[in-house]
Amino acid sequence: MRRIRSLPKEKIDEIAALIGESFWDYPYEDGEGGLKPFFQSRQAMTDYMRTFVVAGIESGTFYSTDGGEGYILITDTDGNHPGFFSIVKMARGMKNAMGGWRKLFSFIKTANGGEETQEQRLKKKKQKYVKVEMLIVTKEHQGQGYMRKLLTYAFKMADNKNCPCILDTDAKGKCDRYIHLGMRLEQTRTAAGAKIYDLIYDTKE
Repeated sequence: MRRIRSLPKEKIDEIAALIGESFWDYPYEDGEGGLKPFFQSRQAMTDYMRTFVVAGIESGTFYSTDGGEGYILITDTDGNHPGFFSIVKMARGMKNAMGGWRKLFSFIKTANGGEETQEQRLKKKKQKYVKVEMLIVTKEHQGQGYMRKLLTYAFKMADNKNCPCILDTDAKGKCDRYIHLGMRLEQTRTAAGAKIYDLIYDTKE
């Protein structure tokens, strides 16, 4: 595993396209779909995901397997997360992807208007945590154990910090896969009109 500090624009675009594709083409069940209804096209979804990749690289929170088979963005409560200027840049990129500030603010309001997330609960308790913000294994390398490798890396970070690792996903199929790899389903909630699955890894439990 390696931390990514810089990538050529072409490679960033390639990774963003893979992430956008994974959301856009995923066979969601009824009542799922997460972000997809808020985007007018696959390219808009890709442009949105690109903001996360860039922010992760700038903040030193974006990692890949040694051969670039998969990528993961991991933040924590110890200061390892995008800074102010990266967040401003992200907001501008999200605005462009979603078609304007009004649509972005509407999306944020809707996405945050559901039930309390486990991240919000941990913050209220002032409990440390590690969070997987984004996880992708490239199509040609899926089913070869790279997702386990990426998640295990995040779990080790959490173990070293003596805190849980959390993740949320917008599909039951993805949720089942994360459970198989060592996480536990904490709750199922509704946000932006779709089911969201909150998962946690904590060796203390």
